[in-house]
Amino acid sequence: MDNKISSIIKRSLRITASYITAFILVCVLSASVFGLMRENTPQAMPWLSFFTFLILFYGVYTEMHSLGLKESRPQYNLNPSKFKGLLYGTLGVIPVLLVQLIVFVIRVSEHFEVFKRRIFQLVSGPLYWLARLLGNETRHYFLAVVSIIIMTFLGYFAGHHRFYITTWLRETLGTKKDKKA
Repeated sequence: MDNKISSIIKRSLRITASYITAFILVCVLSASVFGLMRENTPQAMPWLSFFTFLILFYGVYTEMHSLGLKESRPQYNLNPSKFKGLLYGTLGVIPVLLVQLIVFVIRVSEHFEVFKRRIFQLVSGPLYWLARLLGNETRHYFLAVVSIIIMTFLGYFAGHHRFYITTWLRETLGTKKDKKA
């Protein structure tokens, strides 16, 4: 563990890799949705997007949780800020924002404007449900990317403070781990 810029960028690219994984999953599963639900595709896509968002959240949160836990150990002598997840998240979404920006900036004729919007929605795949919830305009797709930064921060912060959500849920709900298992 070190604090070199190259190491920080490498750790940030884990966020990008998680997004790409969720994006590929959206692409593969959306083909099935288009085939199975021809008439109801507009209603099914936000649900598919939400499902892949949960997978993205799980991947990013657990990755950053373990990184925050590891970096907070005194043996590495890093003394990281508990807000370092914001840095990792911000650097990790830059490639996603660049691709969105490129798709947004490309000028097409009026005939292909709907196609361009569909490409923009596909690039935003796991965040489509959130952008649609916010208003389904172009700025909402850029704003939805902030959720990746937030989930990165939450994971790193929880790891830094040795907070385990499953333990907290068990204590809150009053359930105990099965001793037999």
